[in-house]
Amino acid sequence: MRIVCFSLLMACGGGAPPPQPVGAPSESPRTTATRQPRDDGVEIEGLMGSLPASAANDALAPRMRQFLRCFSTRMRTVEVLGGAVRMSFRVARDGSVRWVFPVTSTVGDRQVERCLLDIASGVRFPAPQGGEAELSYPLEMDASVDVRPPVAWEPGNVADLVAENGQALVEECAPAGRGTIDVTAYVAPGGRVLAAGGAASDLAGAGALDCLTAGVARWEMPDPGSYFAKVTFRLR
Repeated sequence: MRIVCFSLLMACGGGAPPPQPVGAPSESPRTTATRQPRDDGVEIEGLMGSLPASAANDALAPRMRQFLRCFSTRMRTVEVLGGAVRMSFRVARDGSVRWVFPVTSTVGDRQVERCLLDIASGVRFPAPQGGEAELSYPLEMDASVDVRPPVAWEPGNVADLVAENGQALVEECAPAGRGTIDVTAYVAPGGRVLAAGGAASDLAGAGALDCLTAGVARWEMPDPGSYFAKVTFRLR
């Protein structure tokens, strides 16, 4: 029986950390944030509004089983799948999600990341106080305990390949973006990319992740030998 651990960047059975505020990826704030009364000693404070951490957790907690299925379903194809993602949200004044994207991710599978984002985009938060609010939320899926983890590569293992192909791919997929773009890929014996996913520091980069990860999936990577490798590298 396959056993996996799904968490909010914590050990199984531990307490979840609160969501954290993030800076605006692509827009300037229209108002100055106002500090609201704390809730249990913690609050989320965005550039345009604030939302108690407990309220954000309460809104996201019912989606945990759905988030889990994004990983577990894909593990049938990518057995070595596992990693952490931090989703960046902007919550509109009415509590709906204005946008959400992966600001960091080591999941290495764009299909899983899109599944997580589809679910996250449907979350309804309480109305923020003081205007729209921003927050980030971490999720992690450990690889199955009965599957050998992939060999961890350093970015240097693929540096020559990125230098040769990375700029052209970014220019094709995300010419207007200015932020950073990171890609994580699983490399099968022989150098074939089994799966790839990514994260971006701004909305322009996030909108190009489908194109970028599809491009990386076509690369011929160095041969890892007899078992899978996993590598995270920066395209920009």
